[in-house]
Amino acid sequence: MSPPPVDQGTRVEVGVVAAVVIGCGLLLARPALRSGPAPVLVLASLYLALLVAGVALRPHVGRFLPGREAGPVLGLGIAAFVFGRAVAGGRPTPWVVDAVALDVMAAIAEEAFFRRFVYDALLVAGESTAVTGSALLFALVHVPVYGWWVVPLDLAAGLVLSWQRWATGSWGVPAATHAAANVLMRL
Repeated sequence: MSPPPVDQGTRVEVGVVAAVVIGCGLLLARPALRSGPAPVLVLASLYLALLVAGVALRPHVGRFLPGREAGPVLGLGIAAFVFGRAVAGGRPTPWVVDAVALDVMAAIAEEAFFRRFVYDALLVAGESTAVTGSALLFALVHVPVYGWWVVPLDLAAGLVLSWQRWATGSWGVPAATHAAANVLMRL
């Protein structure tokens, strides 16, 4: 069954823009949420809400489960992040079960939002706009967490993840890659 056609009316566009702004705003607020009461619960709730919104909101073009082409695309994506982790070096963060679980949850929620919802919303302007636009927004929402120095790195990561979405038609492949990348940060 194919997804319903994307309604390009003004009402839908305003709603899509509002959802993108709200989702990005919530992601930008993460540093404040981390310093508040019960940060793990608050962040887990944020990621769950983002996941639900990313999957439930229209437009709905992308699918979660990929086709046969996913193996090489997933392998290349994970290899890119393994290479990046090896080149970046640095001191690993403490291995904490709730941090790893939160990192994986964040990865899946961000991919539902950026590679399912935002990517699909930008498809009306073309595939290259969907790839670059979702990657750019992905990079920018990480600035409050890591600083401006991370924009080129997160833009590259966003482009790999968006390329995976384009190559497979699935947001599940970038979600798996992003989850693996977040776990690699903890090693």
